Amino acid sequence: MVHCNPILACVIKQYGTELYRACVSFNKGHTVFLGAHPDEESAGETIKRFQEACRDGTIKTAEDVMSFAGSLELSLAA
Repeated sequence: MVHCNPILACVIKQYGTELYRACVSFNKGHTVFLGAHPDEESAGETIKRFQEACRDGTIKTAEDVMSFAGSLELSLAA
């Protein structure tokens, strides 16, 4: 089971590509890369959506994290 509290979240600027990566860690030693974004604001929005999904119970297991990441890809492509 994925425990979503506390969540360590960060946006990392990847130099050389000018992309911003949204990452979260909810367990010591386990970091999840949620996606790469062209700007810091959209990377921060991804982290916010992840935190909301944890709070509302959408994310409870590791499989839920994978489904969530897949849903981000679909919503960004639309």
